Amino acid sequence: MHSNKEIPEWIRALRKDQLSFLETVRQPGPYGRFRYAPEGCFLPHEPLSSGYAFGSLDKMKAYDGLEEHKKREWADYLRSYQDAETGDFYSREMENLCPPPEKNALDLKYLVRRMLTRNTSGYLKRMGFPPRYPVHHPEVEAFTDKEKLIAHLDSFPWDKSPWGAGSHGSMTTGWLFERFKQGEEAFRKPTKWAIEYMLEKQDPQTGLWGNPSCPLYERVNGAYKVLIKLTITFGMLPKYPEKIIDSVFRNYSDPAYEMDGCNEFDNAFVLAAALRATDYRKQEIQELVLSRLPFVKPFQKEDGGFSYFQNQCITTNAQVQLIDRPRPQSDMAGTATFVEFFWTAFTILDWHKELGWRSLWEGVPEKPVEL
Repeated sequence: MHSNKEIPEWIRALRKDQLSFLETVRQPGPYGRFRYAPEGCFLPHEPLSSGYAFGSLDKMKAYDGLEEHKKREWADYLRSYQDAETGDFYSREMENLCPPPEKNALDLKYLVRRMLTRNTSGYLKRMGFPPRYPVHHPEVEAFTDKEKLIAHLDSFPWDKSPWGAGSHGSMTTGWLFERFKQGEEAFRKPTKWAIEYMLEKQDPQTGLWGNPSCPLYERVNGAYKVLIKLTITFGMLPKYPEKIIDSVFRNYSDPAYEMDGCNEFDNAFVLAAALRATDYRKQEIQELVLSRLPFVKPFQKEDGGFSYFQNQCITTNAQVQLIDRPRPQSDMAGTATFVEFFWTAFTILDWHKELGWRSLWEGVPEKPVEL
C-alpha cells in the first residue's frame, strides 16, 4: 500500500544531504576513511565510522555508483583491520579509547573486537569483497554441545535487560549459522537450538522479550535485536505480530520513552517486521510513521547529517570514547541510525522506489531458511 501523502521536500533532499555530510567527514587519501564527526574526534578515521558510511550509502543505493577503484580501496581499508591468525577485525587505536572494565564485567576491548568482527565482515560481504581470511568465531566452538549452548544463552539477562540479551543472543545465533554456511555440518543443529531458545523467550501477551516489569522501550529494543536476525537472516515471520504492533504503539506514549536514533529505528523496524506477517493496523502504522517525520527533522544538522541526540552528538559508541565532549553537531552513529529509520519508514510507506532507496526486505530470503 502506497501512502498517498505528498513526500516532503526535505525528505526528497535526504539523499543529497547525506552524501554531502559523508564528504565532510571523509578523509583524504585512498577511499573509505571516515571520521566519526566534524569536530573533536580523537581519531582521524576508524573502521566503525567507515562501516556506518557504507551502510548509509548502500541503503540509499549510492554505493553502487562509486568507481570500481574506490570500492576496492574501501574494501582494502576495512580488510586491513583483520587479523590473519584469528580472522577477527580489531582496531588497537579504538581499544585504547575504552574505559577500564568494571569488576566482574566483560572486557570492553573484547566486546569492541566482537562487534567490529560481526559488522565489518558483514559489510565486506555486502560490498562484494569478502574478508581476506576465514572468520572463525571461536566463541561458538563448544556450542555443538546443547547443554553448553543453553548455559551460554541463559547467562544473558533476558528478563532484566532484553535489549542487551537480544543483541548477544542474536550474535551467537548468527555466528553458529556462519559456521554452518562455511560447510561445518556440526553447527546446523546448534543454529536451530539457538533460534528455538530465543523464540521461547518471547512473551505471547506482548510479543516482546523481557519481564513485564522491564521498561517498555527496553523490551521493544530487545524485540528489534531478535527480530532483525530472525527476519533478515533467516527469512522468518514474527510470532504474535498483532501483539507486537500494539506494544509499539504503547511505547510511543509511555512516559519512559525518550527519542533518539536507536529508539526511533527500532520501533519502525519492529513494526515493519510485524507487517510481514499481518495487515493489522496497517493504515494506522503508516499514519504513525508519517507523524514521526517532523519529530526526526530537528535531529538533522546544517551539514546534512544527524546527531544521535537532538541537541548534541553522542560521544561514545560501542563503549569507545570517540569525541572529546558533547557538541551540537552530527555524528556517524546518529546519521547511520536515522538513515536506517528512513530506510524502514520508506518501506512501510512504499516511498522507497520513488526516492531511489532500497527496500528494507531486498535480499531477504523469500521463505524461512531450512535447517
